[in-house]
Amino acid sequence: MHHTLISYMDETLLKNISKQGSETDIRYYNRKSGNDVFTFLLPIKFPERIVPLALAASVADAAIIDVGKIDRDLGEVLVALESFNIERGIFIGEEDNLKKIRMFVKNTPMENYSYSGRNIDSILDFLNGLGERNADGEGYVVVDQSFSVKGVGTVALGFVKSGNIVKHQEIRIFPGQKSTEIRSIQMQDVDVEMAPVGARVGLALRGVEPEDVERGSILASHERFMTSSSIRIKVKRSLAVKEELYPGAKVQLYTNMGKYPANVSDISSNIILLDLEQEIAITEDYYVIGQQEKMPRIYGGGKVFR
Repeated sequence: MHHTLISYMDETLLKNISKQGSETDIRYYNRKSGNDVFTFLLPIKFPERIVPLALAASVADAAIIDVGKIDRDLGEVLVALESFNIERGIFIGEEDNLKKIRMFVKNTPMENYSYSGRNIDSILDFLNGLGERNADGEGYVVVDQSFSVKGVGTVALGFVKSGNIVKHQEIRIFPGQKSTEIRSIQMQDVDVEMAPVGARVGLALRGVEPEDVERGSILASHERFMTSSSIRIKVKRSLAVKEELYPGAKVQLYTNMGKYPANVSDISSNIILLDLEQEIAITEDYYVIGQQEKMPRIYGGGKVFR
């Protein structure tokens, strides 16, 4: 099984259960146990910037959250988990704070999280209990980094969000029109023929440059997704947000490792119409709205209203 976890915790503890990998504004850690692989995303530029927190949450299917300090920063972490509907996770910390968190997360996606002290065995038990992910659906990859490697060409790092991907698969780079072929696939620095849902992968791509595969790009079959610069989202406003958005408001849209400036064009009940500066792929994933110069810096999220 392969899982991606947003991690808000002491890095020393994380180092006891995993090995550090690459780094951007998110630090990546990896743990391999038999056939099970876990990727931990630590948003190291948060709380100074909300973006790494939102982008890490946008690809996570589970969470490890330390509640040692109940403050505004932890509050924003909880809003991100709520807005991206991350329903599996574990809260770690002292018993008094764990009791408080139980009250805070009632009636949110986090209400069924596990609770533990900072105990490595308990964390490993939680990880092992995550189980296999649903592999249904056509495979696609969300890109978080791309670069050129001498003798190899353009390499994209990312996460398989659905289904499986295979070597030599022909794919389109969304939201653009460019096509490419997956020349090779690596997982944990090992060449493989196929990568399953949840896997963190390195893909060698044929005939494209790194700038063609920017962070937030989606690699999928040619007709997999529609694209649009106007999007309606059925938004659930976070319980921590007191003021509603209004037409004309400038916001940020976060989804699948992408950050997009947008304007609120219309609001009808909880359906918000956003106009973006560029086209994006329309997927079945969660879209989260960030608000500027307000706390919390995440307003809420939901899926595309069709």
